[in-house]
Amino acid sequence: MFFSTITITLFLIYLLFQLLYIVVPLIYKNKIHPDTKLPEKGISVLVPAYNEEVVIESCINAIVNVNYEHFEAIIINDGSKDSTFSVLKEKLDLESIHREKAGKLFHNAVKGVYRSKTFPKVYVIDKENGGKADALNTGIEYSTHEIVITLDADSILDIESLKYINAYFYDSKIAAAGGTVLVAQGVKNEGALVKPVFNAAGLIKHQIIHYFYGFYIKKLTQSAFNSIVVIAGAFGAFRKNILFDVKGYRNTVGEDMDITLKIHRYIRENRLQSKLIYAPEAVCYTECPSSLRDFLKQRFRWQRAFMDCVFEYWKDLFKGLSTPLSLFFLVDGLLLGTLTSFPTLLAPFILIAAWDNAFLTLVLFLVASIIATIENFISLSIGRNYGFSFSVRNYLYISFFLFIDALSYRFLALVTNTVGTVMSLFEDGKWDNIQRSGQFSVSFKIEGARH
Repeated sequence: MFFSTITITLFLIYLLFQLLYIVVPLIYKNKIHPDTKLPEKGISVLVPAYNEEVVIESCINAIVNVNYEHFEAIIINDGSKDSTFSVLKEKLDLESIHREKAGKLFHNAVKGVYRSKTFPKVYVIDKENGGKADALNTGIEYSTHEIVITLDADSILDIESLKYINAYFYDSKIAAAGGTVLVAQGVKNEGALVKPVFNAAGLIKHQIIHYFYGFYIKKLTQSAFNSIVVIAGAFGAFRKNILFDVKGYRNTVGEDMDITLKIHRYIRENRLQSKLIYAPEAVCYTECPSSLRDFLKQRFRWQRAFMDCVFEYWKDLFKGLSTPLSLFFLVDGLLLGTLTSFPTLLAPFILIAAWDNAFLTLVLFLVASIIATIENFISLSIGRNYGFSFSVRNYLYISFFLFIDALSYRFLALVTNTVGTVMSLFEDGKWDNIQRSGQFSVSFKIEGARH
């Protein structure tokens, strides 16, 4: 009886949050068209790079081709041990320059600052290794524009991405905005266009669906409540002054979630009217892990990052952080996303020990699978609204795959959440390297989108 009561209570809480994730994205369709007459705000794109020789060239190619004039790109070589700096020198034809820094954030020593002769808007900072947070702080220090974008070295910007960021930041209340990150293996080049496809391996397909859900469902919903838990480090935009005000990035495995929560706390403590939003039209692509080993390493790190922020911001829940944000973080993230993973993994053993609960468990599992499938279909519909339209054949493949995904790949989240949580109790904040091929270089326009 006790088991049934707890299970049903948790499931009702789960249903409440899923109802939000179903209803809110359908009614909160914030879609803007950037006014070409709007003056361009200055944007500094920061790219921290550690051992990125395989992917850095594709990242640069996308940056220099964006449809935007008033920007600079700063690549921060964070003491790479591979040929990253050599690739940068060859690709960019660098010359040493003197550049003043703000002197507001601490970071490891800089060995040199360079400017590209080929692409004068691109700069390179060569520094001693200090980790991603340290590299970002260095980039902020040397940046010259009012808006700072953080971009992973394996991220490829869509050609119109900065135009959308510019349009959003004309709202003076916006302190930060997260763009949409999609899987590079889920698109292909067709001339000057990028066309969404769904013909990869099963693990890649799972991640394509997961990214659609994570951005077009979860971030849209959280944005509606000014409660975004994390602005993805792969593509985030910030007002530089607020990054200085919060003392920059903390050296941690989850620097993107940490800076997001830190800004939320700063806004609440200072009673500002600022907000953090999701900008769905601003897009970049990232190469997701193609092997199960790398996939697990990445998701373990994500969970360790989440738990690090649980420990760091626990005292701020409902005080330093708003009530809606605290609920998304505590209930949806910790209770439903993490703590329930442990008993769910043990469900087969619980069924054997308490067979009377078998029917209840199976019914709840079936309902949860149906809800997840509905949410995934909704995310595809919303993606279509923002220009990511698959072919009819691909939609049929996706429909079939969603049922397979609900019975297979979705269980990987239970493993990564439980193992990642345990790892967070014993491991330090080090990053695990993910193997990438660097072959997924996409063009710069989405078919049917952003006219």
